[in-house]
Amino acid sequence: MGGTQTVRARLRHCMDDLKDRQHHASVRVLPHVKKLDDALSDSLVRVTCPCGASGHIESEALARIAGRSVTFAALARRMRCPQCGKKVAEVVAVARPRGVPISGP
Repeated sequence: MGGTQTVRARLRHCMDDLKDRQHHASVRVLPHVKKLDDALSDSLVRVTCPCGASGHIESEALARIAGRSVTFAALARRMRCPQCGKKVAEVVAVARPRGVPISGP
């Protein structure tokens, strides 16, 4: 007798294919934040270059270097890309991902 066989979809484990996924979830851009001191402890600063280089910097670290009241437009003119060496970065505030502790003094 030819019984029917059901084909089960392969269940994926949450740790499968980690190499194909981004390490961190995407973060939310905060367009209302225009200066470092607008949301100093609640956000990170994302610096992105047209060449593809990108990174996140602690707001407090930038504030110690450039001052708390510096605007992101002024920071963008000062930031040099480590990959291509140009000063054409986009600087925006992004929400701190959950589970990322706020660094102490």
